[in-house]
Amino acid sequence: MRKMSRQSDERYIDDTQVNKSIKITSYLITVNNLLLFGIGLMLFIVGILYLTIYRYRYSFTIFSIDLLAAVFLSVGCVLCALAISGIFMLKPLGRPVFSILYAVLVFFFFLFIFILGVIGLSMKNNDQLMTQTRENMMKTAKKFDESNMNGHQTRKINWVHRRFSCCGIDSYNDWKSLISFQGVNGPVKYFGKYENKYPYMDDVPDSCCIDAKKNCGKNINVFGRDRSLILNTKGCFSLYYKSFSKDVTFLCALAIAVSVVLLILVIQLFGIFTLTNRNATLAVQNFEQNERKTFLR
Repeated sequence: MRKMSRQSDERYIDDTQVNKSIKITSYLITVNNLLLFGIGLMLFIVGILYLTIYRYRYSFTIFSIDLLAAVFLSVGCVLCALAISGIFMLKPLGRPVFSILYAVLVFFFFLFIFILGVIGLSMKNNDQLMTQTRENMMKTAKKFDESNMNGHQTRKINWVHRRFSCCGIDSYNDWKSLISFQGVNGPVKYFGKYENKYPYMDDVPDSCCIDAKKNCGKNINVFGRDRSLILNTKGCFSLYYKSFSKDVTFLCALAIAVSVVLLILVIQLFGIFTLTNRNATLAVQNFEQNERKTFLR
């Protein structure tokens, strides 16, 4: 009797261990899938927002926010799909190899997003990027041609004027209109602070106007006229770069934060691998013990 009682106790303990291990594994799998799906959904939404509402249609930098947003969107879709597949792949008594495969895929995305975030933050704090951005904006402004409104450089300048309610690189004074021999204003050109070598009148592109309409930026040099009521007088470079830096900081900091969570999930997946192996071993031992007891009866 004592021997049989001891055997039944052993069976009870084994059943408890199996059930407890399965519950823990199931809980970790659920948390893993929910976190991964949540991260994927968040990246997807952020990517959509920065490709629509907060979009930078044109860029003056080598680091494109649109490209970063597209990466967020793509990675978000893949992570959501991976989380959904985890419902079918990861089981408390399933194949342990699936959790390893899962961990390798998640680790790849951790590495990719982390590197992207670090590169973005390092570039954002680089003075050379600021200098290159300013130079690119000036080169674009020099190719501005109001007679060809569909030209790429013209559309780019008009976009930055409207997007940031600004005018010129440093101020509206960067734009000058050449005086022709007939006394009629010539085309609006960018001259900049140290390039006023020719006679000029103070005309600006129409996109500089607060209420943009045709010829609204022409003949504004009238005595006693308050230009701030007509034009956006602030320069575009400082406004553009401040907004760009803010968005890059947000996106790259988000990327690094997401990568940290993904690394935690990778560690958790290796824990799931260990538990799945243990569950299989305990389940086999429990089955063999039950078979042996059935045979003895």
